[in-house]
Amino acid sequence: MRHIPFGAVACLLAVQATAQTPLSFTDIQSKARPAPEQWRTEALLAERRLQFQESRGFLREGPALSLSAGPRRTPGAGTTTDRGLEVDLPLFLSPGVRSALATSLGRAHPLLAEAARREGALRLRVAYLDAWLASRILALKETDLATVEGWLRAAQARFDAGADPAFQVSLVEGERLKIQQDLDEARIQEARTWGALVALADLPAAPLPLGDPGPAPVLAADGLERGLQEGPLRKALLAQADLETRSLRLKEAQALSRWSLRGGFAREGQDQVAKFGAALRLPRPGETAAIRSSTEAQVRAVQGEARQALADLDARAASALSRMRKAQAGSAPPDFLRAIQAVGLRLQEGRERPSEALPIRRQLLESQMASLRRTHAQHLLAAEIQTLLPEVDR
Repeated sequence: MRHIPFGAVACLLAVQATAQTPLSFTDIQSKARPAPEQWRTEALLAERRLQFQESRGFLREGPALSLSAGPRRTPGAGTTTDRGLEVDLPLFLSPGVRSALATSLGRAHPLLAEAARREGALRLRVAYLDAWLASRILALKETDLATVEGWLRAAQARFDAGADPAFQVSLVEGERLKIQQDLDEARIQEARTWGALVALADLPAAPLPLGDPGPAPVLAADGLERGLQEGPLRKALLAQADLETRSLRLKEAQALSRWSLRGGFAREGQDQVAKFGAALRLPRPGETAAIRSSTEAQVRAVQGEARQALADLDARAASALSRMRKAQAGSAPPDFLRAIQAVGLRLQEGRERPSEALPIRRQLLESQMASLRRTHAQHLLAAEIQTLLPEVDR
């Protein structure tokens, strides 16, 4: 019987041979684009800065200038041209509300920027780990297909020699069809995860080899719960809620500001006339109450959303801490390499039939994928905790 590479599955975790150097996460970070969270944060801060700039000084909005000119006909004196200039200065008499927004904006800017940076880094890390897992599972499926095809040739040879019945060949053929279908799904998953990574980093459209993430960092649970209260994401949520509340208060104060200063200068014939005074815009019936009611409703909505976001963040952190404690108690993964080599050796020596080895191979394959997913989950967990808690060393 010709030699069959039954020990090929021993290379399940190896990166496929390639002339390209696998991309590490550091390489991907150097090619990263700004994350959607960062763009949204910049847009929010720019909008609040614009709102503050529009209310600077003692004006509710920019002054209005008007120019006028027209002929004046005087009997016996001919025609002259009258000219007039008027200015309207809408007053904003609530500087404390504006100052509160400026203070809140100055406090929120670095907090929101740091939270967006961390969330963006986490999104990139997750995309990298997902792509890495998909590529390893694809390599696993490809190696497994080569192994089963070798077993199929062995089963066919034994059938031709009259050593095994025909159903031995049929069983291995059916297993090969299943693996081919799994392989197609693994290729689709690799394409999806790589596409998600390309959306966050300047990478080619075709998948490239990815380096292993290495051992997951060992994180101590001591003090992490207390550290959550000082985490940057929590501080950013509180700062954003305060910023939005101050913004609503400023909008309310602007809507309720009704006084303005008016002045004008006109040349009427030989006369020059200067005027100065004040104006009051009278509210429509129920307008003031409606403005105040609308503001209070929006403030309550902002506070409610902030409470919900904080509750979600607490649940997210609690789940991460719980999973971390359970993960630390786990034992080391079994040595699948030796088990796979042992099965291959028995097949080579004729002590196992392919139909007997298939269930063993399937269990070892599932165990190997479980080991990969466990590594993937450990790195995801570490990245999550590092994002939430500032005490964790990066």
